[in-house]
Amino acid sequence: MRNWLILQTILFESASLYLLSAEQLSLLGWISYASSHSIAAISFTALFWLILPMRYKTPLYASMGFIFVIAISMPLVGMLGLTLIFLVALYLPSKQDDQLWQRSEIVELPQHVESIEASQFGSAALKDILLFNPSDERRLIAVNACRFLPEKVAMPLLKIALTDKVDDVRLLAYAAIEKMEFSINQKIDALTKKLKQKESAEAHYQIASLYWELCYLEIAEGPLQLHYLEQAKHYLQRSLDLKPSAQTKLKLGRVLLQLQEFDQAKVYLEQAHASGLLATQVVPYLAEVAFAQGEYYKTAELLKSLPESSNIALSQLKEYWLREAH
Repeated sequence: MRNWLILQTILFESASLYLLSAEQLSLLGWISYASSHSIAAISFTALFWLILPMRYKTPLYASMGFIFVIAISMPLVGMLGLTLIFLVALYLPSKQDDQLWQRSEIVELPQHVESIEASQFGSAALKDILLFNPSDERRLIAVNACRFLPEKVAMPLLKIALTDKVDDVRLLAYAAIEKMEFSINQKIDALTKKLKQKESAEAHYQIASLYWELCYLEIAEGPLQLHYLEQAKHYLQRSLDLKPSAQTKLKLGRVLLQLQEFDQAKVYLEQAHASGLLATQVVPYLAEVAFAQGEYYKTAELLKSLPESSNIALSQLKEYWLREAH
């Protein structure tokens, strides 16, 4: 079929060119030329359409009409041009762009502690699920996965889950928070009993650290948080009475900062710095004290004194204050 169309196209187009080359054409000659060229154009259209890739064959009338118009309106040149374009496109295709994305299957959320370390799900992914995923089951699994994250990372996610519309999600989040609080309180009780047997600066410091953790994790709020901070302050002061240390002074300074006792916080933080702690450990809290007291210029000066740090949040804070100071 294709060979016959090729031969027919060549013969009728050659005949039309031969007639066109005559010096003078009669009316019969023009009719013969038009007929021969039309048959050649029709044959070429059928041939060209047959060898087109399938995606270019539809819509049928539009694709065949385009080929026929080119072939009939430009004798020989139209046919040769389309043939050349087709050969170039066939044997010299354009370079395919690298695929920017690929579809992947939905991966199940991790539910066990042994799978969480190698998991591709970060806290941001779990937060997105808890906030926006319409599936109750997926949100429930996300809360379950939060139970195996570090407590400081898990707590904000669990608090989001506490606002969920589904009871099961809220209850599971509440149970996870209760478990954290119960575990910390158990440690406090054990250390308190140990302290009654033998008083030591280390035991006081550990109890204070556990009370501080309850506040730092934001497990406690309102009056209860204030009570825990007061307890942390008490045990840290007792620890300092027994054995002064830079770390104890730093933690006491942070507790006092939370209690908004800024003058006392400043004293202990400066003592911690003088006792040998690094500037990166102490100066951010001194800057916070200065900010709380309205000494904004001093805040900028303190942050300016900090060395370059790999801590992204600290670097951004320093950059902001240096920019504002100028």
